[in-house]
Amino acid sequence: MKILANDGIPVEVKKVLEQKGYEVIEVRVAHEQLVNYTQKNAIEGLLIQKGTLLNKSMINELSHLSVVIFAGTSIELELMDYITSKGIQVIWAEEALANATAEMVFAHLFSGCRLLQESNRNMPLEGDISFKSLQESYSTGLELAGKTLGIIGMNKAGELVAQKALALGMNVLYHDSNVLSLKADYVLPNGISFRVDLDSSPIDKVLHDAHFLTVHTRHFERYIIGKEELESAHHLIGIINCAYPEAINEVALVDRVNEERILFAGIDRFEEEPNPAIQVLMQPAFSLSPNINTSTDESKVLIWEEIIEKMQLLRN
Repeated sequence: MKILANDGIPVEVKKVLEQKGYEVIEVRVAHEQLVNYTQKNAIEGLLIQKGTLLNKSMINELSHLSVVIFAGTSIELELMDYITSKGIQVIWAEEALANATAEMVFAHLFSGCRLLQESNRNMPLEGDISFKSLQESYSTGLELAGKTLGIIGMNKAGELVAQKALALGMNVLYHDSNVLSLKADYVLPNGISFRVDLDSSPIDKVLHDAHFLTVHTRHFERYIIGKEELESAHHLIGIINCAYPEAINEVALVDRVNEERILFAGIDRFEEEPNPAIQVLMQPAFSLSPNINTSTDESKVLIWEEIIEKMQLLRN
């Protein structure tokens, strides 16, 4: 199988794939020439990282491909779902990126609960003259232990979010119509074994009971948490989106926070990415990050290991 590594590929990874029988072509093809080049050179697989920009129109013309391999840390579920719908297999390092995403969820949860997103903005401005005042303002934080985390969807990152939440003493509810139970033993990097034993709950129960919500679906669904879902979330304190753009209706979310019916939101993926709405960026109750949930030094190494493994399975 001929694989075009259009955004480059580490030398050692290319060597491993060639040893496994793949012909890896490392050529930078211009965006407008990609369809013609892959057709003319009988390319069957396209390996991309950050540089190659695919869209639905181009994918319609790439039906001759057998597989598209995403080797970057930025994941676009909507695009992946569309590629799959055209009969092209998608390979990406879901497991390699899962822990980075799960830890980012808790980075935002901890920040929001202890009001760090606001104190970090105001301490440099007023910390030297209004220390006591700021101390009083930000001494009303909450603890995660004992609270209920609701997980919408149960992909690999969702599994690790559940694991970490249980380890922190949280209650966990999740909803996923395709994953009716999660029963697994995890061995942590420090050697400690951890058992997770959960059953999927109705979405209404998750929304009603959860103090915090986070989205981890396997496929793209616009506004999986919209105005109606937010109104059903009677005990909601905070909400996290490290999943994909448009997972949450940001207009409804901003309104909910402005009405002080939600304490905070942690947002890593934005509706109008890469140009987030000003009302989202300027909301002081929002903990913000620029689509970095999967990007760590560790994940960038693990990505290639998982891709090599999955390419071997594809070859077999």
